[in-house]
Amino acid sequence: MSSTKNTYGFLSPQPYMEKAIEEMGGRIQVEVVDAKTWEDQEIDKIAADCKSKGIKSVGGFAQKDAFHHILINEKLGNKAPGRIGFLYCMNKYLMRTLEENPFFFDSVDPLTESDDEIAAKIKEWPFMLKNTSLSLGRGIYKIKDKEELSAVLKTYREDKKLQELIQFQYDSYLKDVDRSTLPKNIPPFIAEHLVDMSTTVEYCYEGYVTADGEVVHYALTEEVYFSNHQALGYVTPPISIDNSMASKIGSWIDTYMGKLAKLGYVNQFFNIEFWIMPDGTIALTEINPRAAHSFHYNYLYSFGAALYEDNFKLAAGELLPENTPWKMWQNGEDFKYTLIILITANQTGNVSDILDYDYISHLEKNEGILIRHTRAKDDELTDKDMTAAGVMLLQIWVVGDSREDVIRKEHDVRKKIYKIPQDDAKYPPYWDL
Repeated sequence: MSSTKNTYGFLSPQPYMEKAIEEMGGRIQVEVVDAKTWEDQEIDKIAADCKSKGIKSVGGFAQKDAFHHILINEKLGNKAPGRIGFLYCMNKYLMRTLEENPFFFDSVDPLTESDDEIAAKIKEWPFMLKNTSLSLGRGIYKIKDKEELSAVLKTYREDKKLQELIQFQYDSYLKDVDRSTLPKNIPPFIAEHLVDMSTTVEYCYEGYVTADGEVVHYALTEEVYFSNHQALGYVTPPISIDNSMASKIGSWIDTYMGKLAKLGYVNQFFNIEFWIMPDGTIALTEINPRAAHSFHYNYLYSFGAALYEDNFKLAAGELLPENTPWKMWQNGEDFKYTLIILITANQTGNVSDILDYDYISHLEKNEGILIRHTRAKDDELTDKDMTAAGVMLLQIWVVGDSREDVIRKEHDVRKKIYKIPQDDAKYPPYWDL
């Protein structure tokens, strides 16, 4: 049966996205597209399949899908971000070189610099040392002295597989790119100022750049942390600032993204994390060359916007709705607060011994609350799974008419969902009712 709906390809959707795909189905046709490698043969095959199905564009929303988004859309004849602009978004050092008035940072290359040479460049101790290419919190270290620095550098020098992986990624991103047009310094690590998370608030901004290089503001979310820096949740719109900050944030985004647009980052969404420092200045955390997939539901529940659908349409060269969540927040229009409650664990053992799955089932079936299961009920957590922020187990979406509504619900859920109390997680003062 033929359909008059436009058809778009969703790159490797996760199970929790099924609800969004169903909701979009009333307006557009969504086809699942699975891409595993960046090889020309596979990309050509996928593009041919997309054309046979009438797929106008594809959209990727996880970091692993960001380059597939470019490769496949180019084959479909769509405008996509250029390779150099994409490179800057995939390297934590290069992305910071575009920032105006940045805090201390410097490049680190363990393969060409000695420990003493690297230590001599560090202007602040302790500091953060980050692998510039890894994502999902990997390769990030708080370095307090030269001994810790040397230990991390030694581990990297001995990890030939990681070095080869990073080189393979860059070779893929920059295939057929004139090397003389590249920045001269593309380091594997960045050393930078250690931000005091107890005095700053982190935000997650969503926007896009049109094919003509115009920066469009889309939405803003606040990241909430416990006093031990363990993640608590993401709330849309933010609660620590109001819309009086919109102009300042928007101007900072325009300046930063204007530079990336000139480097060829166009016709794609982007996600920027930034801090607002105690003195009110804005400092870049990082940029991702894609939309943040979990925030689709935040924007949908709070403002009625469809992030995935807007991504597809932008990639296909179509017009997007003018009244974005950002504009609705800035103009003081009606909205709801949406909070993603992050449920983590710091204990080893079976997940079902840590969380109450009868209660989780109640939330899903009786209250109709969307839950993303990042770990299965019967998973066994080991010491290797542990990070400084614990292990992510669930993401839970709750909605309220006020900030007090979502804070109250978060307290209630967190109190009931754990079989093992998480005593180390102390609420920040502004999260108390």
